Formats: sequence, structure tokens, C-alpha cells
Amino acid sequence: MPIYLLIDFRSGIIVDCSDRLCGIVNDVKSELLIRKLLVPNGHGTPGPSSQADGAPSEVAALKRRLAVLEAQNAELRKQPMEEKSERLHLEGRVIRRLVCLTERVEDLIAEFDRRVMLGIDLDDDASLNDPEDDRKYRSYKKLVALCPSIRKLVHSVVENGELSHIYSKLNKGADGARGDDTTRLKVTVASWLMQQTPPPSPVIHGQNKLGRGFNNDVTGRLICPADYDWNDPVVRQGIRDYHPDYRVTAHSWPAFLYQDEKYDPLKPVDGLFKGTLLLKTFKYIFTSPTSAEMDDQEQLDPEVLSSQGRPKQRRTDGERRTRCDVAGLLNMKSVQPRSIAYAAVQANQLRFALSSTGSWRIIDDEFDHQQFYDNIVDFLELAVTSDVAKEVEDLLFWWNRKVFGRKHVSTYRPQRVEQLSVARCSVRH
Repeated sequence: MPIYLLIDFRSGIIVDCSDRLCGIVNDVKSELLIRKLLVPNGHGTPGPSSQADGAPSEVAALKRRLAVLEAQNAELRKQPMEEKSERLHLEGRVIRRLVCLTERVEDLIAEFDRRVMLGIDLDDDASLNDPEDDRKYRSYKKLVALCPSIRKLVHSVVENGELSHIYSKLNKGADGARGDDTTRLKVTVASWLMQQTPPPSPVIHGQNKLGRGFNNDVTGRLICPADYDWNDPVVRQGIRDYHPDYRVTAHSWPAFLYQDEKYDPLKPVDGLFKGTLLLKTFKYIFTSPTSAEMDDQEQLDPEVLSSQGRPKQRRTDGERRTRCDVAGLLNMKSVQPRSIAYAAVQANQLRFALSSTGSWRIIDDEFDHQQFYDNIVDFLELAVTSDVAKEVEDLLFWWNRKVFGRKHVSTYRPQRVEQLSVARCSVRH
């Protein structure tokens, strides 16, 4: 029985004609090898003459070599899939921080597909649809802008199995990043608050969330609705007793969002989203734990900076030097509204870190964290008048100066070149 074994190492193809076995390998040792092996009795049992020629041992050797090459081929096929999975996981880590709080990737893409099938204008964020659908679509547009894999996905045909794999890895990366930030901040926020003079009573422990929330005067003051006066003992007791006149819901901004925790009902926007603890939390997540401990860069005396340079910052115990902070990894050169919301909600650090809740929930008692997040995003992204848009623009400029200082100024406050002298001179009548 003739057996023809073809090994083309240049193209990486192996064919054993007798077994109809084909494998693709990447093993380059010679350009082309063609062997004709004889098994005389036709049943695969070597005869006497083949024993003398050594044919059976050659067949066995080639078979073993074929098995080795097939194993190598399987390993090589697995490596690109592992690399792709790792890339998707890393891309997913941007989603909770800059795209949306809880939505799954497949739900955002489903909203895009729905609009395509209905012929809705894809450039129109707001439409006659349900506000929740419009909110999902705005999140989808953020997702496409920040995740290259999604941009490629929506313009290609993908099998169901691969699609499920992509969604799974992106969602896992998204939730993993949120979990990592929450775990680190639970300890860090306790450390920040314990540095106050006098220190909080009862003591706030880093690993134990009992004694936080409204059971502690320090944390209670920070998460108290701005509409209530925490200094009033009747208010404090009413909140702790769940009195209906002192409900804690997402319809009130928590005090920690305001500068110095001061709220003026006649000027409700003054100081909003300028809270010290909110800013420290943002910097801890996006620029580094060290930057969160730094004083405001703009308050440093320019003369001191020019003569002595910027002060060297002390690293905290156990802190490791990293090549790039989160903002750098995300190529984030300006503060995004959704990143502020991410740093503000309980699930995304500050409110969760201050409360006594042991595990994250979307709705904690009567406080809806998704609604809280949406309220912040809508306030910063959906300006209804030019005056409101200017207020938001000024607020984001304040944030960028606090977080990035002089870095990336051309990104977060680009020049209006059409109003400058060169543009004016080029328009000649």
C-alpha cells in the first residue's frame, strides 16, 4: 500500500494521503520534502523486504514528527486568540471610567443596530425615542470613539461565537477596572479622613466599612443631601431614622460635590463639582495616588518653581512606581464629564467608599446610583442654553487646570484661530 507524505515547510502544509490528514504548521527546516513509503502487504503490516529497507521505522518517525508539528500548530493558533483576549480586556477597562456606569456592551450596540434598522439619523443624539434609548446611544458613541475593537466590529460580519467572546472580554475588563478602583479607594478614603484634626469619632477603619455612612458624623456630613443641614440634630436623627421628611435620594446632590460642602439654594450651581474630596478621588484614579496628595499646582509660587523646581513628592507605603498612569493608558488629555461622574458615584468610588454598604448595589435603600450618575452626565453634557454651556465649559476648564495643569492645554482649551490676527488678515475683500 503506497503512502505519499508531502511536507512543504516553506508554505507550512503537511499532507498524509493515506490518512487524509492535513495540518498547517509553522516549522521551516527545508523547502520541500516528498516521500513515497511502501507497506507491501496492503494492511499496514510491513513485509520482510520493508523490514530490510527500514521503511516501518521511517514511517513511525515521520508520524511522530507530524504529531509534534500539529501540537506546535495548535499552540500557535492559540496565541493570537490569547493576545486578542488580552487586548479586549484592556480596552474594556476604559468603559466604566469614561463610557457608562452599568450598561453591557451588547446593549449599547443593540441600540445602534435598532437605529440603523429604523433609519434613524445616526448623527442625532436626541430624537423622539425614549430618553433612556437616547442615553444609551450617546454612550454607544463614546464606546466607539474609545474602543478600536468596537469600531472594527460594527463594520464587519462576526460569527456568534466570536461575538460572544468579544462582549464577554470587554464587559469583564469594564467591571474589573471598577472593582479594582473601588477596592483601593475603600482603604484610601479612610486614610484621608483619618488625617483630619481632630480625627473622626468613631474611628474609620480602612478594611471595615462599619461605622461609616450616616452613622459617622464625618462621613454623614459628606454624603448628606445638600438640601438638608447636617448641623441640625433633628435632621441628623431624621436621616438615620429614615423619616419621610428627610429621605436620601438621587434627587439631591450630596454635600461632598460642593466646594467646602457649602450649598446656597439661591445659587445652586455655585461650587458644584468642586468638592475637595471629589477632586482628590479623581486624581487618585486617573493621574496617580501621589498626585492626589499634591497641593494644587496652580497655587505654587512661580518664582519658587523657577528657582527650586517642583517639590519632590513622597510616595506612600507600598506604592509602586508605574510606567504610566490611568489617564496616560487611556490617552486621556482632558477631563471628561463621565470621568467626573465615575469618580462621584458610590459604585465608582467616592459615595460607595463613604457609605456603610458592604457590597455595591445599584439601588442602596432609596438612593439610585444609576440615576445619580445620569444626573451628573446630563448636567455636564446636555446644556440647554448658551449660558449653561458657558458655565459647563468654565467648570471643565477649572477641572483641567486642577488635574493637568499646563499639560494638554491645547487639547482642553484649543485656540479659536478663526478669531485671531492671521485668520483676520487672510480674509481680504
